[in-house]
Amino acid sequence: MEITQEGPLLVVEHERFVARFPADPSSDLEQLQDQDVYVTVAGGPTYYATVMTLQAVDAALRRWAQTGEAAGGKYFWSTGLVITPRPGITAMIEAVDGLVREGEIPQACQIIPDPTGSHEASDSEPSPP
Repeated sequence: MEITQEGPLLVVEHERFVARFPADPSSDLEQLQDQDVYVTVAGGPTYYATVMTLQAVDAALRRWAQTGEAAGGKYFWSTGLVITPRPGITAMIEAVDGLVREGEIPQACQIIPDPTGSHEASDSEPSPP
């Protein structure tokens, strides 16, 4: 998997989509447990997702139990949440690929304007490839 830098975003180009991560390129990308991602489907709109591991969700709940957020860690929610079984950008790309390939990304994630400004998102759902 080739990762390039596009301004503040790390970019992974795939045959079905382009994924853009606002991640620090100096971090160990295979240890990421909580990451936002913009997914532009080939010939379709751009979606926004938050990809997390169960460990990252657990860590947030435990932290919030101490800080009082989310009713003291009694719940967790995130729009466009995708949970992966293991950390890392590879696992995240595999999850996104599955969502796109199975045609589930419109249900799982929010359509947003393309973060690169190259085209606007449409209200129509893309056809599965």
